[in-house]
Amino acid sequence: MRPAATDDVLACYRGLGGSGVRRIALTGDSAGGNLALGLASRVTGEAVSTNATLVGIAVLSPVTDLTLSGAAYETRADAEPFFTRPQVAELVHSYLGSADAKHPLASPLHSQLAGMPPVRIHVGDDEVLLDDSLRYAARAVTASVDARLDVWMGMPHGFAGSIGKLKAAAQALDAVGAFLTERLQAHASS
Repeated sequence: MRPAATDDVLACYRGLGGSGVRRIALTGDSAGGNLALGLASRVTGEAVSTNATLVGIAVLSPVTDLTLSGAAYETRADAEPFFTRPQVAELVHSYLGSADAKHPLASPLHSQLAGMPPVRIHVGDDEVLLDDSLRYAARAVTASVDARLDVWMGMPHGFAGSIGKLKAAAQALDAVGAFLTERLQAHASS
């Protein structure tokens, strides 16, 4: 069984493709990163039919493994001001309901990655979700995906939302914007 939200984002993707949109780039932060990566895997792995082309994915601090097996839950626990393993476990339980945490659409880390368009991941070095990003990026590269991971030193979960307070927030979002612009423009004639 998979989380219902994965079907909702697929319906949105299909709706966009059916409305005349020809190029789609996905973004997401934290749980939204989970949905974006899961949708990307589903679109490429299931050969979802639509008139749109998935051109890229940019995620910030994505949750890629709902089994919570990453070592950073322990190694970054003292540095992470926003999340603890018990808090994340409670959120995961609320989200999953009776769905399986190991299902590829619940945990994109375990999904089919081959054939995906370019992926960019930004994550803070102080996050308990650091290993989710490290392991996902490593698997993507192994699957021959153009994947790049930027680890922002000293940054906690959600750092990109601190525009005007953290220089890294503006830099990360500028990098995401440049990547998405490049990906959408590269496919403008497609």
